[in-house]
Amino acid sequence: MNQYNASIIRILICIAILISMQEFVHAQGSSGSKGKMPRLSIVDMPTARILPQRAYRVSGLLMQESGVLTQASYGLAKNVNLGFSYSSMPLFGEGDPTLQPLLLFEIKARLFAETKKTPAIAIGINTQGIGQWRDVRRFDYNAPGIYACASKNIVWEAGMLSLHGGINYPVMPAAYSQTPSAFLGIEQSMYSNVTFSVEYSGTWNEDPLFMNRNGLLNCAVKYSPFKGVNLFFQGRDLLESRANAQGFLRYAGIEYIGLF
Repeated sequence: MNQYNASIIRILICIAILISMQEFVHAQGSSGSKGKMPRLSIVDMPTARILPQRAYRVSGLLMQESGVLTQASYGLAKNVNLGFSYSSMPLFGEGDPTLQPLLLFEIKARLFAETKKTPAIAIGINTQGIGQWRDVRRFDYNAPGIYACASKNIVWEAGMLSLHGGINYPVMPAAYSQTPSAFLGIEQSMYSNVTFSVEYSGTWNEDPLFMNRNGLLNCAVKYSPFKGVNLFFQGRDLLESRANAQGFLRYAGIEYIGLF
């Protein structure tokens, strides 16, 4: 059995276990003004929200060339989340897929909860990049790396508006110019089960062979058709900052959020 087949079997076993436990858990969605669970990222970059203790999230993201990224997060403690992720590209079609070399991870800790006047603040490390793993030891899109971020919700006539921002330092690979980056994001709920989000992250510390200095602009729409399930569509690199970009990328995914 090769590495690819073994990885697929492990992923299928994990999904089967979670599905078999559905009657023992209470699922909640995260989209729209009536979402009960936190949205852990704007598009790629982290928010200061965390899953409550004993809650979990599993997701699959369909990327270009039929690549797939699977992720799982768990509310390990009151203010601490632990997550793992794995990707391959392409999953379908001819030839052996390119597998990322390790099972990568995220640890997030919330330092301060949001109040009426102050934002929530969290720190963490996320080593999972997006896109294809390349021989030069990098993904198409670098992982956030080590980060600190803040999030604040504002209720107004159009629904729930969420503002996010933070600083980050890539660690896989290390930042090309050895300097930190920064990111900003905004989310707006539309109806009771739809959320639209936009994020901008700096690329001034990127390798110019892969990314110019214009920054990355991504957007996403998340829709919760029924309790516990969220569907999302992403428009990525709207500024076409990738080297040799010929338009923006379109990703789609699904997530399930539950509570043990």
